[in-house]
Amino acid sequence: MTHPLVADLPVLAGNDMATLHDLGDGVVCFRAHTKMNTFDPGVFDLMEDTLDQAGRSYQAMVLANDDPRAFSAGADLTFFTRMIDSPGGAEKISAYGQRGQGLFVRMMRAPVPVVAAVHGFALGGGCEFQMHADATIALADAGIGLPEAGIGLVPGWGGCTRMYARMLVADPAADPVMLARRAFGPLFSGRIAVDASEARDMGLLRPSDAVISDRGELLATAKARALSLVPGYVPPAPIALPVAGDPGVGAILSALEGQGDLSDTDLTVARKLAHILTGGATAAATVTEAEMMALEVQTLAELVSWAPVRARIDHMLATGQRLRN
Repeated sequence: MTHPLVADLPVLAGNDMATLHDLGDGVVCFRAHTKMNTFDPGVFDLMEDTLDQAGRSYQAMVLANDDPRAFSAGADLTFFTRMIDSPGGAEKISAYGQRGQGLFVRMMRAPVPVVAAVHGFALGGGCEFQMHADATIALADAGIGLPEAGIGLVPGWGGCTRMYARMLVADPAADPVMLARRAFGPLFSGRIAVDASEARDMGLLRPSDAVISDRGELLATAKARALSLVPGYVPPAPIALPVAGDPGVGAILSALEGQGDLSDTDLTVARKLAHILTGGATAAATVTEAEMMALEVQTLAELVSWAPVRARIDHMLATGQRLRN
């Protein structure tokens, strides 16, 4: 079935990696067009320029593209390995993570509503991208997930923090260990939801996010949702995150006991992920979203320089499969 193409819309700005289109009625559409819509720095460049105009040149934004396969596959692993192998690789990874985090948070705090129109795969950074939107309109068969742990990494563009915050919003009375366990499950499994319904159950979509079955209606539905949010729009404020601290790490990892198929590499990644979700080595009862996100980038930079993780990345690039080491 044919559907309206974002690429046919009037162009407002762009570069070789991304284009900003006019959807009409004060709504713009941000379209990445790299391979699988991964986040090349050029995509970030246009997002930065676009956010500079929020509330002035437009009143709402939709995130969408025409790729038949993917909303976004997140970070390009080949680009990732080039950074790792260059001088100061860990520092470059950290800077890349910080830039992505900064732009995603800036989008979330922008003075205009943002709606993601998700189809196909939304993986890793692509999933994190839509998690920072005010709302998501997802096709029913969308494959959404945060698979980083499977290659020995952790979500570094706010995925851990947004997942934890969603668990807190869903159950504000839950104790921090329980919240961390609930966030840990889908993050450590790296599971890609088979459809939007499962993605909602996992916390990758919110209960309020709409699921539709007609690809031809995706862009129009996302635009309508964005316009519905404009009157009186106030961006979401940061929230304090109650955390368990170091004592909570053991409680999370105890749930893995008896899973004999976990390697030492798996357990190290699990420990580091639990460290993020419990707020790091802090005695404070709460951390800010920014503090938990800083732990994500710090952990990511530590893991990419570790030989077992690099072996997993190389194997994934060569075969498309996870390496169990």
